[in-house]
Amino acid sequence: MPDGNMQVRWWRSVTVRLVLASTVASTLMIGVVFGILYWRAVGVVEQQAADTVASEMRGLIEHFSESGLADLMQTVRDRSAVPAEAEPVYLVVDGLGNRLAGNLLAWPPTILPDGGWRKVELYRRGEENPILIGARGYELIGGVRLLVGRALEGRVAIQDAIGESLLWALAALWAMAVGGGILLSRTVLRRVGEVAAINREVMVGELGRRVPVRGSGDEFDRLADSMNAMLSRIEELMVGMRTVTDSVGHDIRSPLTRLRNRLERARLAGASEAEREAALDAAVADVDLTLDLLGRLLDIARAESGLQRGEMAAVDLGAVARDVVDLYEPIAEDRGMVLEADAGREIAIAGHAELLAQALSNLVDNATKYARRRIRVDAWQDENAARVAVTDDGPGIPAGDRERATERFVRLDPSRSGKGAGLGLSLVAAVARLHGGHLELADAQPGLRAVLVLPLPATGRQRGEAIGLGAEGSPKPALRRYEGDPVA
Repeated sequence: MPDGNMQVRWWRSVTVRLVLASTVASTLMIGVVFGILYWRAVGVVEQQAADTVASEMRGLIEHFSESGLADLMQTVRDRSAVPAEAEPVYLVVDGLGNRLAGNLLAWPPTILPDGGWRKVELYRRGEENPILIGARGYELIGGVRLLVGRALEGRVAIQDAIGESLLWALAALWAMAVGGGILLSRTVLRRVGEVAAINREVMVGELGRRVPVRGSGDEFDRLADSMNAMLSRIEELMVGMRTVTDSVGHDIRSPLTRLRNRLERARLAGASEAEREAALDAAVADVDLTLDLLGRLLDIARAESGLQRGEMAAVDLGAVARDVVDLYEPIAEDRGMVLEADAGREIAIAGHAELLAQALSNLVDNATKYARRRIRVDAWQDENAARVAVTDDGPGIPAGDRERATERFVRLDPSRSGKGAGLGLSLVAAVARLHGGHLELADAQPGLRAVLVLPLPATGRQRGEAIGLGAEGSPKPALRRYEGDPVA
């Protein structure tokens, strides 16, 4: 559930602001729609009244022309006395403005006798509220004026109905907005509260906590998946750091203890010159071993930190593999092994040449330590990835130990542990992750097959453009010499 601060500040949440913004926008839209509806409905009603009055006006004018003033006055009296749904308005006045016939007491000053359609508010006898009248006036022969009109009560009724409907629509909209906003805010705040609670638990050391995934596939589930992946990575790094701390303390203590003992023996008064020289040589070897161990850990830390992503450039992975093979061919021959390679094709990727070379060197160096007679290096690419495989015919790694073999300071059974610190495959895996790839360990029957899998550049463009190849289509100069020794 959300904490107290979230409950107090719910009105400041993004959800509430979105609900308010959408409510305002919907209100404006409804107002525009009802305004257009009102304008159209009132216009139709008023136009019908105007056309009716114009038609009746023409008929009365023709009747006056044919029958004279007396018959016109009688007709107006008869029509004024007949009730109608749309209350009729009639008036006939002489040239002096005296009322001759009709149901109006006097000629409205705003109605001109030019046949134009005009509106005016008039009062019924005994009533306080005016009514809206639409009328036309016309001047006949002899100065006689004729007024014909209709009460526009239909327009007023439509106006009232539309106004009432607008109020009900706005009330329903606001009720749904408030209810939906409260429900949405509670849902969002509850999920946000869950995430905040998990984060607080992680901050105090509960690294195994994860954000619950509801299985709905919505944005919160996608956020939870992303956060869980991040938390898993954080847990992995923290566990690795603890392992490194413990292992470094153990692995460094031994050479430093030996170093101290040898130096103590070297400074004894009875020690011979040869004994001092031997002690100093051994001390230097212990210092080199310690520095080498620290250097390996720094290399792994650099790869896992991701800082080298900004140093990536165009690399021919096939050329890197060939260089590593050239470097280790004499070593393999000295140990009575055959080092074969199939890496003649160009494999253009974006990567860190030095780290890739060090990773491949580790794989080949491990193979030279454990192979019986044969080592093979293959580099190729398929539709999905670029791959470099190093295969030996040694004892291999049991399936149950392969995942653990890439962890730091892990030494397997004596057949593959040797004297190394257990960091070689860990560095290879770290370099693969830095490049967005991974390390696969498989059974070579017999032996171990280690495959470095790296992503290809983005498709849909020229390979040279994707990774920055030169104008001739060849990669930028590949690194032919690499600093640093492979990690055991």
